Amino acid sequence: MAVTINNYLRELSSNYYLKNDSGELLKINTSIVNLFKNLDTDLGLLINRRFVFGSFDRDTILPRKYDSESDVDIMVVFNHTDYERTPGTYRAWLKNFADKYYKNRYGSEVLNDFPTVTIKLNNIKYDLVPAKEEIYLYSKNTLYIPSSYNRDGWQITAPSDVKDELVRVNKDYNYIVKPVIRLLKAWNCKMGYPFDSYSLELQITKMNFFNDNIEKGFIWAAKMLSIPSYSAQWKKDKVNHLSTTIYKIEKYLGDNDLVNAKIELHKLLPY
Repeated sequence: MAVTINNYLRELSSNYYLKNDSGELLKINTSIVNLFKNLDTDLGLLINRRFVFGSFDRDTILPRKYDSESDVDIMVVFNHTDYERTPGTYRAWLKNFADKYYKNRYGSEVLNDFPTVTIKLNNIKYDLVPAKEEIYLYSKNTLYIPSSYNRDGWQITAPSDVKDELVRVNKDYNYIVKPVIRLLKAWNCKMGYPFDSYSLELQITKMNFFNDNIEKGFIWAAKMLSIPSYSAQWKKDKVNHLSTTIYKIEKYLGDNDLVNAKIELHKLLPY
């Protein structure tokens, strides 16, 4: 019977989890509370609501030990009922707010990182995303964020739908999907980010993990990852290296060679 690395991968995925009792999470939560308080004080009635979304909300964010680019996404939904404003107007309001409360204070930085405004606190980035919302009486409301391609345009977003789908498939597949996502996000970080983190999560969320454990799910997902044909060659090379190494790991496991299987594994994953 072939040896297995299922428990080892489970342990690694746990290491890549931002745990509830960690000092890093405490700092993030404290910063979010203060940031929301400052937003309410400064922009007040101009805001309809503000909330955390993205990988932090989906519970797939990695500790900064493994992902130096990890950030916390905060959507700021502005009151858009009076008259039409451009995304640039809302972004300017957020930039003025960030400069007022955070620029050059206690080592913090403010970056105008289109289409967001980024505040860097304690080496953790908080991306403020301006948004507007169309509210309907008999159907679901529609959220819009600035277009990634047109500075004066909007694009539809549905962050709650993305989270709900991940929660559903994670439960349906015996709670292995989030650990698999964290494992492959850790690989992505170690390899220099061949994938956009969000698109990587979406791709894995759509995969079929029926009857898999974490080991089978990780190997399956690693084999199934695809990268657009127009991607830079170095990114394609990283994905090819992932596939080649996964096949080596499978061979070592089939030969009951756990030592070399783990050696190959850590060519992919940090520890």
